[in-house]
Amino acid sequence: MENSSKLKRVLTDAAVRCFRERGYDDVSVNDICREAGVARSSFYRVFSNKKDTIRCLLEHTDTNSIVSIEELLAAQNDFDRMWIIGDRYISICKSLGPELNASFQCMSVRGEIDLLSLAHSVDAWFIRLTRSCQKTGIIRSAEPAELIGPLLADMVYHEIYAWSAHKGNYPLRARSRRITEALVDLAPEYRWSEAQLAAADKS
Repeated sequence: MENSSKLKRVLTDAAVRCFRERGYDDVSVNDICREAGVARSSFYRVFSNKKDTIRCLLEHTDTNSIVSIEELLAAQNDFDRMWIIGDRYISICKSLGPELNASFQCMSVRGEIDLLSLAHSVDAWFIRLTRSCQKTGIIRSAEPAELIGPLLADMVYHEIYAWSAHKGNYPLRARSRRITEALVDLAPEYRWSEAQLAAADKS
C-alpha cells in the first residue's frame, strides 16, 4: 500500500473499529495493524503512536469533508443548513459510541487532542447562517450572530460530552435539536414536532 493517505485512512478506520469494540486503553498498535491487515513497520511509516490515528480522524472531520455543497443547497432554508452541519457531527459521535467519545473527551482535557477547536471550526458557517435566518425571521433572537454561532457549537460540544458521560442513555439528537430551537428562539413553524423529535434518534 504505497499511498500514505490511503494507508492512514485504512489504519484510522481499523483503529476506530478496535477502539469501539474494546475501548481506547485496551487497544495496542499491534491490534490496529492486525485489524487493518497492515505490517507494524507500515504503521510507523505514517503514525508515531495510536493517538496519531485519533488526530488523523479529527483532521478529516471538518465541515468541507462531512457535508457536501449539494446537500446544503438542497436544504429548505438556512436554519436547515445549520442543522445539517451540526447534525453531521452528532451522527459521527453517535457512530463512535459514548465510551469512545468519553475517551476522546478525556484526551482533549489532557491536551492530547483538540476537540474544542474542531467544534468551533463551524463558527464562520454558523455566524453567516444565523445572520441570514435573523433577517428572514426564522431565528427570532436579537442577540448578535457572532455570539449565537459559537454558542451553538458550544452547545453541541456540551451535549456530546453529557451524552457520553451518561453512557448514551438519552436521545442526543432530539435533545440537541430542542436546545438549539430554544437558544435561537426559532419561529414556531420551523420547530420540530414531538413526532419528529421522537423519530430523530431512531435513524
